[in-house]
Amino acid sequence: MRHSLRNFVAATSLMVAWPAVAQKSADNMRFPLNDPIQVLSYYLDPKTETIITSDAVYDCLIGFDEDKGTYEPLLAKSWQRINDTTLEFELRDDVKWHDGKPFTADDVVYTFEWLTDAKTQIRFKSYWEWIDKAEKLGPYKVRLTAKQPTPFDLARLAFLTTIVSKHAHGAAADKFAYGRKPVGTGMYKANFVDPQRGIELVRNPDYKHGGTVKPPSNIGKMSFRQVPEPGTRVAEFMSGGVDILPRDISIEQAVELGKLPGKTISAGQGTYYNYIAINATGRAGLEPLTKLDVRRAMMMAVDHDALLPLAVGPFKNLARPQSMCWRLQAGCDYSLPLPKYDPEGAKKLLAQAGYPNGFDLVVTTFTNEGIRTVAEAVMGQWRKIGIRGTLEPMTLGPYRKKQAEGKLHVFAGGWPGGGMPDITGTIGFLYNVQAQTDYHNDDELKKLAIEVDTIVDPEKRKAVGRRIFDIGLERGYFMPTTPGPAIIVHSEELKVRAGTLRGQGVDVWNLNWK
Repeated sequence: MRHSLRNFVAATSLMVAWPAVAQKSADNMRFPLNDPIQVLSYYLDPKTETIITSDAVYDCLIGFDEDKGTYEPLLAKSWQRINDTTLEFELRDDVKWHDGKPFTADDVVYTFEWLTDAKTQIRFKSYWEWIDKAEKLGPYKVRLTAKQPTPFDLARLAFLTTIVSKHAHGAAADKFAYGRKPVGTGMYKANFVDPQRGIELVRNPDYKHGGTVKPPSNIGKMSFRQVPEPGTRVAEFMSGGVDILPRDISIEQAVELGKLPGKTISAGQGTYYNYIAINATGRAGLEPLTKLDVRRAMMMAVDHDALLPLAVGPFKNLARPQSMCWRLQAGCDYSLPLPKYDPEGAKKLLAQAGYPNGFDLVVTTFTNEGIRTVAEAVMGQWRKIGIRGTLEPMTLGPYRKKQAEGKLHVFAGGWPGGGMPDITGTIGFLYNVQAQTDYHNDDELKKLAIEVDTIVDPEKRKAVGRRIFDIGLERGYFMPTTPGPAIIVHSEELKVRAGTLRGQGVDVWNLNWK
């Protein structure tokens, strides 16, 4: 499809029998999902699709204003840092849950007690391991105490830490059943959540507390439905079956589709980028990757200038990643430049390592068209120095299984920069890792990764962050390849602000009818 897009567009046009008409007249914005959502809860079903829908239904204590770069009130109207381990929050007293019950301090305390309870089994429980206890100081006042100085506490509270209700969530013995009939405080209520039918959200008329971080959308209904096959998503968009295509198509496809009648394209920066991770541990059974000269050669063979158009197309003003973090994130710094493109030098390093004729490997990637396009181009550049790759596209589930088994040779993926204005998400995911997700087995790096998440002084923390990100590049573990900007193709009847710290590239409050 990617190699003959115009032919695909023409052929698909013949497949559809109705014009491309958006659903503004029905006040229903239709959004395709790559993967089915089992429950409307990032805690229980963590994936990109769950973030955008959960953020619509639930709220965090605070939010982050991406224009001003500041934390702002949401369910908490104010907060105070008592010391390096203690935060106190004054809560709003005018917020109601979707079932009409009042939001109070009991809900906040319950949420943190549930997240940190030893009996609570959720995939990313480590995100909240820093919390020691939550205390109710009054009907609308809460104290949150950390186990140690935690420089990223506000960032974590503003991203993914949605507050759930004590009376509904707490009373539900089956949290998955609750997740199919969720009760939140957000700008949308869930009419239904079903793995087969999808998700239908309707605007909450009582939502008044979003401020600058979550202003309510003017769309009355949002329908999310699983459309797993990329070609089918494109066909449905062209025919008017969905009103928007998220960031999982190539830039070539996006530009062509944006030219169609009634369609347009919006682009934004965000913190997403594409990257390669080389398994240096030896667990995957490919000995060449354990050698530093081989990993350096692989990085020197990547021509970033040639890759850039594959990611940004005509949007040339978008920034390139220079490391595995962005400097707008607290704790991010780096001093090493990306390796200079030098295929001849790369060949010499391969020969020096004992592989003058190269070797074979498997490059695992996602089925996402944009990520896959970059992965294929990187493999083409590696072939020029004798490294022969076989591409292995996977959906999230099989990838997670192979990653946990340590069988990945090279992973060419996309990463939202941790999805917050702090490096802690990236640190936890790539550097301070459990054995099953370890790409480096580097004790020094793991030690620094633990240290950086306990340093409150911004400059001292940045210095440790600089060492971490330099080591990752210097020792050939990780390297960004291209930006992964939010390229959103959508109906002309939609106004879309693309680009966000979150991985999906767009938030529900940045989707509105014109």
